[in-house]
Amino acid sequence: MIQKLILLISLSLPLYGFSGLKESYPSVWVIKDSLSKSIHQDSVRLVFNVTDHYNQLMLNQHAAVIQVKIDGKMKKYTVTDKKRSFNFLLPKGKHSLSFFLNANFEELHFEKELTGGHYYEIGLNFKESYNNSGRQIMLEKPVIYLYSETEEAFTLKIRTDAELQFTYPAYQDEWKGTASKSGIIQMNGTNYPYLFWDAQLSAERLKLNWEDADQLIGEQTTAYLSANLDHLGFNAKEKADFITYWGPRMQKMNYVEVLWIQNEAIQDIASLDISNGFTQNRVYIIFKEINDLKDETLPLKLTKLKPVNRTNNYLVEWGGIEIQSNL
Repeated sequence: MIQKLILLISLSLPLYGFSGLKESYPSVWVIKDSLSKSIHQDSVRLVFNVTDHYNQLMLNQHAAVIQVKIDGKMKKYTVTDKKRSFNFLLPKGKHSLSFFLNANFEELHFEKELTGGHYYEIGLNFKESYNNSGRQIMLEKPVIYLYSETEEAFTLKIRTDAELQFTYPAYQDEWKGTASKSGIIQMNGTNYPYLFWDAQLSAERLKLNWEDADQLIGEQTTAYLSANLDHLGFNAKEKADFITYWGPRMQKMNYVEVLWIQNEAIQDIASLDISNGFTQNRVYIIFKEINDLKDETLPLKLTKLKPVNRTNNYLVEWGGIEIQSNL
């Protein structure tokens, strides 16, 4: 009897209680199943909690958009470091659900007969996918600042084969608003400091040559970024936004390899169509962690970047990609 009780207890414990190995963490599991008086007997409420034990999703740096297929119908939910859960109601009965973050992670599946009037709390743990076929990478944080000599109406369209993930304000085939000298963008009666978008991009679209890349110690990140952004002619806000977004992530790395692409070189990834002759100043940073430096004593390098043209009407866009593997 005692042996049976010990076996029962051991089977009910989470596998990850005994090991630090990534494989020991479950992918999908029911945390809680309970009857709720607030839920109709013909319905069930599902609450999904996203875990990230190894900070692979980097939710402390940016939001993640989870695509959920529910009995064949697709919905999208956004999670952040402070909001890692989402929920919805379903009719009672058997349901099949799948969860997709991007091609860097395995698609998760959940199928269960759900009892009416119940509340189900379910854990989701996305694990890295080791299948590089058709691999997708995240183009993060392209933000677009607009400046005009006088208040100027604009229409802006993003032209890309990449799949847009999160946009702010909401992008529906285009953004339409008014630009100003101060950089404030007005759309539908609301002021915005910049336009935001990100996208999933096929890794095959990136043709990267790391031979001429900058290399630096992670601790040099702030000084390195500051020097290059000063050379570019970023203003105080643009510079602070850029460094506070990328700096914490790069600084944690022992050694970093960095590529910059600018203006025409970005066109293969995405182009911008904007009215009223806005000059475009675009720069993306691409970086990855490396095990060692080519040279033991490495000077802080200033990359040859074309300074921002701040005459007449113009835009400044910056974004970037963190490479997770040797692409």
